[in-house]
Amino acid sequence: MSPIPNLEGYGVFVDDIDFNHLTRDQWMSLGKLQMEQLVMIIRRTGININRFHQVMKMWGKCRQNYAAKEETDTEVAKEYARIGGHAATGHIVRVAEENGLFGSGDLLWHSNESGDIAFTPGVALLGDHGMTKSATGFMVTSPYYYSLSESMRSELDEMVLVHNFQEGKINANDENNVVYKNMCPEPDTEIPLVIQSPAGIKGLHFPYNTTTRIKDYPIEESVRLLEEIKFKLTQYYYDYWWENDDDLLIFDNSIVQHRRLGDTTDRLCYRYQFDYSYLQYKVTGKPYMPYFQEPYISRYKEKMGEISKVFPVFGYPPP
Repeated sequence: MSPIPNLEGYGVFVDDIDFNHLTRDQWMSLGKLQMEQLVMIIRRTGININRFHQVMKMWGKCRQNYAAKEETDTEVAKEYARIGGHAATGHIVRVAEENGLFGSGDLLWHSNESGDIAFTPGVALLGDHGMTKSATGFMVTSPYYYSLSESMRSELDEMVLVHNFQEGKINANDENNVVYKNMCPEPDTEIPLVIQSPAGIKGLHFPYNTTTRIKDYPIEESVRLLEEIKFKLTQYYYDYWWENDDDLLIFDNSIVQHRRLGDTTDRLCYRYQFDYSYLQYKVTGKPYMPYFQEPYISRYKEKMGEISKVFPVFGYPPP
């Protein structure tokens, strides 16, 4: 293991894993480490999509909030199925130019389900082919948050961001209907700026793709503050140029943003979006709760109760 540069202790490279002889206990220990490190890059795995599904579901069940909704739009559901998203595949979707999510070109900084108060907290990407001309970047927010004075942290703790879907804020070349439905299903969704990761690490839920303003702030002041935070976060990112087609990237989706750079021609990777159900109790001893204040705690519990009817999650619905 070795640290990922620029992430200030919140990222780790892992090399020389023999997935053919990996025990469950060893893999679960790596899962706990990933929760605490936020970003994990496992190089040269030698695994395929089936083995990918086998190992990732040990940490937590797949989750796709849009697919949990009963009133799913028929056309969008068909699009979701075309990119591989259905129960038979474990909701593993293709990220590719042909019949995949986020077809071509660069992807700007974002997080998945960013404007959903019950966002799925974990994401894993397994390369298949054509990966080594591209990069996946990670921006961690915890070092910035913990670098601030106590009074400044208290000010951020009180801020609530307003989220809306914004055309072209992720992929300037093309957008999927699935992206629209997943990123911010309800207009003007309120989500606190400061939340905690599944491992209890505080940071900023500040996805650039859906954040539109700070609640109850004059728009000029809101824009100024958000741009100032963006500038300060620029020192806490790392772009990983894929070294091997079969690398496995696993990362937090609560207080970490990610992006894509480079050539996407004939590029295919698989995405598994998951909660940490089978690790959560081992790490924190309680179900995941991102928020510290009402009404967001209650809103989260209500939404998770609905989602858990389709994708059961540890601790939800509450007893």
